[in-house]
Amino acid sequence: MKVVTFKLGVVQFMAFPNTDQNPKALLASLKLLAVDSDFGLVELTKMPDQKTLAQVRSLLETAYLDCGFAATPLILRQGLNPSAIDEAIRKTAVTKLKSCVDEAIALGAKNFTLMSGPFNGNEVAELKAFIQTLDEICTYAADKSPDEPLLVLVELFDRNVDKKALIGPSRLAGLLASEMLDRHENFGLLVDLSHLPLLKETIDECLVSLPPNSIRHVHIGNCVTVTDDPLFGDQHPPFGYPRSENGVEQVRKFLSALHKIGYFERPSPYKLPTLTFEIKPLPEQEPVVVLANAKRILKEALIEWVNPLS
Repeated sequence: MKVVTFKLGVVQFMAFPNTDQNPKALLASLKLLAVDSDFGLVELTKMPDQKTLAQVRSLLETAYLDCGFAATPLILRQGLNPSAIDEAIRKTAVTKLKSCVDEAIALGAKNFTLMSGPFNGNEVAELKAFIQTLDEICTYAADKSPDEPLLVLVELFDRNVDKKALIGPSRLAGLLASEMLDRHENFGLLVDLSHLPLLKETIDECLVSLPPNSIRHVHIGNCVTVTDDPLFGDQHPPFGYPRSENGVEQVRKFLSALHKIGYFERPSPYKLPTLTFEIKPLPEQEPVVVLANAKRILKEALIEWVNPLS
C-alpha cells in the first residue's frame, strides 16, 4: 500500500469566478475556504487594492492557511508576453511581473506561478527570451525574499488549442527546466492534469520528458477536447461534465505516476508536497458543491492509498 501526505489547495479565482477583483466577494470566498480544514493552501492572484491585500493576509494568518500567487491571470488579461523576442514587449512583462512578486511576498505566498507568452513560430528565439525573463524574475524573487526564496513556477499550457503557449509541450518544458535548474534553486515546473489532453500527451509521456525534481507543484482539473462542446479547451469544467477527459481513473493514474517519480518525497516550501484543485463551476452551480465533488473524486482515487482526507 502506498502512503502519501500532501497539502491540498484550491485556485480561488477559478473556483469562485469573477470574484478576485471584487473585495467583498473575494473575502467572502476566502472565508468559505478558511473554515474548510481540508484545504491548507489557496492560490490567489493580484489583489484589487492594498486594503484588500492586508485583509486577505490577516484572514490567511488567522486561519493558518498558506497561499500561493498566480501571475497568469494578469498575463492573460493584459496581453503580456514574457517570451517576446521584441525586447520592449518582454521588458514590459518583466516590470509587471516584478510588481506581482512584490505583492506575492506581501501576501506571504511561498510560490509564484507564471506562464510563457504565446508561441509565435520561432521556438528557439522565444525560448531564449523566456529564459532571460525567468533569470530576471528568479533573481528578483530571491533577492526580495532571501530567508526563504519565493519559488518561481512555470505552468505548462496547451500549444495549439486555447492558450497556444510557447510552454507548451513537455519536451520544451524539459529543456527549459534543465537550463533553469542549473541557474536557480528557486525554479520549478507546475504540471496541470487538465492540460495534458489538450497537449495530446499522456501522463507518462509528460513526466518522462521532464528532468528529475523539476516538478514542484501540480494542479488537478478537467477539460473537454470535443470541438463542438461549449466548454471546449482550457475551461476547467467540474468532474463529471459530459464528454470531459478526466475523472477518478485519470486522477489515480496521475497520483500514481507522481508517486513513482518521487514527487511526494520532494522538499517543498510548504513543508508538504502540494496538490491543488483547479476547477470552475458552471454558471448555475455553487462553488462549494463543485469543490466537494472534487474532493470526493480525489478520495475515490486514493482508495488504494492511505487517504489523507479521511
